Parts: sequence; structure tokens; C-alpha cells
Amino acid sequence: MIGQKILHYQILEKLGEGGMGVVYKAQDTRLDRLVALKFLPSGYSGDEQEKKRFMQEARAASSLDHPNICTIFEIGEEDGKLFIVMGYYDGETLKNRLSRSAYDPKEALKLSRGIAEGLACAHAQGIVHRDIKSANIIVTKDNTPKILDFGLAKLSGQTQMTKAGTTLGTAAYMSPEQAHGEKTGHHTDIWSFGVVLYEMLTGEIPFRAEHEVAMMYRIMNEEAPPPSGLDKRIPRVIDQLVLKMLEKDPARRYQTMDEVVRAITETREAMETAAALPKTKAIAVLPFSNISPDKESDYFSDGLTDELITNLSRLKDIRVVPRTTAMQYKATKKDNKTIGYELGVPYILAGSVRKFQENLRITVELVDIASDAQMWADAYKGKLEDVFDFQEQVSQKIVDALMLKLTPTEKIVLSKRQTENSEAFDCYLRGREFLYRHTKSAVQIAIELFQKATQLDTRYAAAYAGLGEAYAHLYENFEKKENWLNRALEAGLKAQMYDSTLSEAYATLALVYFRMTDIGKGSLEDTLSAGQKAIELDPNNYIGYWILGRIYHTTDRDQEAVSMYRKVIEINPDFYSAYMDLQTAYEKLGQKEKWTETLNAALTMYPRYLLQHPDEGRAHILYAADLTKVGRFDEARVEAAKAIQLSPDDSLMLYNVACFYSRLGEKNTAVETLKKAIISGYENYEWIKRDSDFENIRSEPAYIELMEGK
Repeated sequence: MIGQKILHYQILEKLGEGGMGVVYKAQDTRLDRLVALKFLPSGYSGDEQEKKRFMQEARAASSLDHPNICTIFEIGEEDGKLFIVMGYYDGETLKNRLSRSAYDPKEALKLSRGIAEGLACAHAQGIVHRDIKSANIIVTKDNTPKILDFGLAKLSGQTQMTKAGTTLGTAAYMSPEQAHGEKTGHHTDIWSFGVVLYEMLTGEIPFRAEHEVAMMYRIMNEEAPPPSGLDKRIPRVIDQLVLKMLEKDPARRYQTMDEVVRAITETREAMETAAALPKTKAIAVLPFSNISPDKESDYFSDGLTDELITNLSRLKDIRVVPRTTAMQYKATKKDNKTIGYELGVPYILAGSVRKFQENLRITVELVDIASDAQMWADAYKGKLEDVFDFQEQVSQKIVDALMLKLTPTEKIVLSKRQTENSEAFDCYLRGREFLYRHTKSAVQIAIELFQKATQLDTRYAAAYAGLGEAYAHLYENFEKKENWLNRALEAGLKAQMYDSTLSEAYATLALVYFRMTDIGKGSLEDTLSAGQKAIELDPNNYIGYWILGRIYHTTDRDQEAVSMYRKVIEINPDFYSAYMDLQTAYEKLGQKEKWTETLNAALTMYPRYLLQHPDEGRAHILYAADLTKVGRFDEARVEAAKAIQLSPDDSLMLYNVACFYSRLGEKNTAVETLKKAIISGYENYEWIKRDSDFENIRSEPAYIELMEGK
């Protein structure tokens, strides 16, 4: 054939040969262009049935106009030989390209999207290829895929014109329904395309066998191994894409090629998001699952999570997601990759705890989100007292795996143990669990547990810090007794004495010093120093940022206060006081849009918070105050009534109630309630003067008299 001229086509060279014919490269002498001529095997020309099938194929293919489908120019016959004139593309078959190496996952997805879009176009016109394989796809020099040989295409709904008893498709790319000899449709192309994508990623087909019968058996009965199992560089998110196309049951596959195109796009976006994650080292320690027979052991698994977060937060070379944010993923159904994207971290530490009496079994794994690969995993068995070894080993393995640079001080801190007493440690973890419940009775139980921990180990700095925080919390939210502040101060100083690197100790002292200013005894300088030290030792210590924000607001540095309050909310979205303070700062700065944005965020937060902590009166009254700002007065009165019922003698509560009545415009009641708050012990007059909630009553004679000389 080479050198011959068929009509106005000069045959130049043979390009290939397949079951449906021979393909030649030719010159179109009329239009001066290169084309490809595909000739039907000579035996078919005399068979009217085969000839009819060939013509049907050609007409179907010629109706397709898509950049990823080979163009059909003409159907001809010369000396009894049928042929199709197609576009000629400078490139090679995908099969030849893959004989050298598999594609990089990103390149594979980019190329496969074009193939999928071409098939989607064909399916939209009722045309099914039924012989998708790497040998039927050309990759041009500019890396554009072109689907060739709709030689086995049939119009949906038309009679199948293959010889009785023959099975369509090359065996390796057959769908299970093809292997069964069942009726095929577009679901078959989806399966075969899944095989092609698998091959592009791994360089191998998913089902391999020496004989066709064995291969067909595997296709019908065995599951394909995930691509990432053959190459760890392939993200597991790609496994989900490919394996869904390779579902045995067509109803479980993607239902259309348009769905496949969307899935490829979403997978590429997920990979791009992973690649765009902060290059700085950052990690989220997810809540460890409690798989103990006793479900009351949640305190232990949660506490272990806290301890690891605290240990890692002391290291400057890594950003650690705060506890309050990480805890939102407790018992989540989301996979690690999704969580990593949401938190903006490239690494996740997850694990489980099984505690039975004094026996422990802890499993843990470190996952790289970008590759969705497990960096390392381990299991630990031992007694309760071995938990300290576990914490130290896991922290060190994270340091090694992420190649963190530690200062000499950090090396000491990382190996330093707060206590060697396992019973004291258990009491401490239980105390933390009760403290996080935010009810008065729970805080009182937390105090007892922290006290027991310090009795079991009199130098247990973290337990003293917890004790100081519990006393401060009791004062802050339930009982304005100066005695609680004094005890919080004593515990905080002991914590500082036994461990000068403990952030929680300084946060407790900052809170105590600041609250002492309410009663005219505190020092803003001491408060500022303690708050700054807390943040220096742990960048996730939200109390430190909050205290600094309050100080900046008090000293007319409201722009700086805003940055502190925003940081607090970022670290702990449920710390409601920060929403109130941020609104105050924005109002002072005249930033109305930001004020409204913060108010709306607070109105979303309070119902969620109060559902978990219904007995926290101060949250109820601050919610009531925010409800008045949007005209929801009936709801506001209900919340205010709950608050007063829960804490009728609390000076801070009375102060917030005065704010509420002022917002309502009930001026006399507001002034009288403010007077009660001062009589009950609220003496932060500087804050009263700056509180925008009292703008309604500034000119009231009773208010002026109350504040005279203050």
C-alpha cells in the first residue's frame, strides 16, 4: 500500500494494525494536509453485515466534534476496500508512552480529564465506545489526548451488530458485564476508563493474568488493589476516584461521564489545596478515640490528647492546632485529609486508647495530608505509670519525623515530666475534664481533684496551675469572693515556682492579677508581664491573649486590643467573653461593619455553647445583651431571667445585667442594678467608664452621682 494513491490520498507509511483494520499515514493532495486512513480488513468488504457495521461506526464517529476525539473527515471505498479518513496527530499511543513510565499523579489527572470530557461528549450523543484502552488513545506532542477508533461504537438503542458469540473489548479493559457477555452501555466505558487511569498512575493494569480466561475471572470476582498500594506517592484521594470507576456493580460506579469529569476536577482541587498548605510545619493532634470497656475513660483519652498538644506547643519550630479547635473533631466521621484541609495543617496525629484498670494499650499514627500517607505508626502496651514514657516517645518521634529543630531548652522541656506519680496524673486528667464542663458543681469537683493531685505529688506544677485556674473560674463565673482570688494566686505562684516554663501558671497569674484590678488591688504591669510570658511559652494560650486585649482596651490601644481578641476567638471559638470585648473595641474604633460581623458570630456561638453549658449564668446574660442589639427582646428577657436565677448575688453578673437593662432603655433599672454590682464588689470603674453598653445612662443623674469621684 505504501506509495499508492487512493482517490486523492497518497499513502506514506503504515501506522498500526488492530482487530478492526490497518491504519496508514497519508497526504491529502487536494487539501495539502496529513491524514490517517483506516482500512477495513479485506474479508469484511464482502460481508454485507460487517460492511453495514463499519458504515454505522463511521457515521457515528463522524458526528462527534470534540478536541479530545479523533476527527472523521470522510468515508470511502476503492476497489472494494472500505476506509475512513481521520485526522493525523503527531504523537504516540498512550500504551507506548506508558511502556516507558507511569505518569505523575497530577499529570495523569490532567490528561485523564481530557479523555473523560471526550467520552462525555460521545455519550451525550448516544455513542458508546466499548473498547477504551491505552492503545486507542493518542497523546500528541503538546500533551493533548485524542480518543481513537470508535470502531466498536454502537448507537444506544440500536441492534448489536457483532457476530453471535463474540465478546467485545480487549480482555484487560473489559468490564465485568462485558466478561459475562451481558448487554453493555456507557457504564462499560466508565469501567474501561478506570482501567486506563489506573494504568496511567501505576504503569500496570489492575487485573493481571497469563491467560484471558483467568483475567476475566479476576475482573468478575476480585477487587483491584488501590493504586497507592503500588506507589505510595499516589494520594489516597485518587484511590477513591479510580476504585469507584472499578466497582463490579454498574449501579455503584459513577453514573455518567459528566460525574467522572467533576470527580476528577474535585480530586485535582483537593490535591492542589494540599500542595498549598502552609509550608511551615504545623500539626493537629486529634482527640484520641476511647475504645476502653469503660466509656467513662473518656477523660483519660482526652487528657492524653491535651498533654501531647501542650508538649508540642512549647516547641517554636512547629505550629500546633489549639485544643479547643482539635476537640471539635471528637468522634467525627471526616477523614484525615478533609480535617487537614479544614485546619490548614500538613500533618495529623491520631490514635486510640484502651484503658482497663491499670492496663493501657495506645495506638498512634502520624499522617502526611498532602500524600495521604502514614509517616509512622506504633502501638504501646503497659501499665498506667508507663504513660509518661509514651508521651515522651511520641513527642520525640514527631520531632524526628518532621525534622524539627530544637533549642537546648526545648530538648529539656520535651523530656521533662510534670510528675512520676500515675495516680496524681490520673487525678489531674479527671480534674481537667470536670473543669471543661463549666458548671459550678463541676468546677468544685475539679478543685478537689487538683488538690488531691498536689497532695500525691507536692511539686506537681501542672496540677497547681489547674487548681489556680479552677479557683479563678469559680470567681469569674460563679462567686465573687475575694478568697477564691487569693487561693488562685497562691496556686499560680506555686505552679510558677515548681516549673517556670509552664504557660498555664502565668495565664492563671495574669487572670488573677487582672481580676484584682476589679477590687482595686491588682497591677496592670504585673498582669501585662504574666500575660506576655504565658503567650511566649505557649502561642495557643488564649487566656494570655485575652488578658492583653483587656489591658490594651483599658489603656486606649483598641486596635491592638482587636488583634488580641481576634486571636482568642481563632484559638477558642467558644470563649464568649472575647466576642463581647471585640464588639466593644470595634464600637470604640467606629468600625460598624466589623462590629456587626462579630455580633452575628456571637449570636451563632451562644446557642451552641449554652446547649453544652446550660448552667453558666454569665453566658446567658451576655447572650441576652446581644439579642437586644438585634431587636430580639422577648428572647433576651428569657435569657436574662435564666442568668439572674442562676447567679443572683454575683457582682459581675449584676454588672452584665445592668448592661442588659441599659441596652433595653430601662435606665432606672440599669442604674440601680449597676449600683448593686458595685455594692457586691465590682469596683473596676475604669471599665465602667469605657463600656459602650452604658451610653444610654451616662446623663442620668443617678449614674453621675454613682460615678462621682471615681
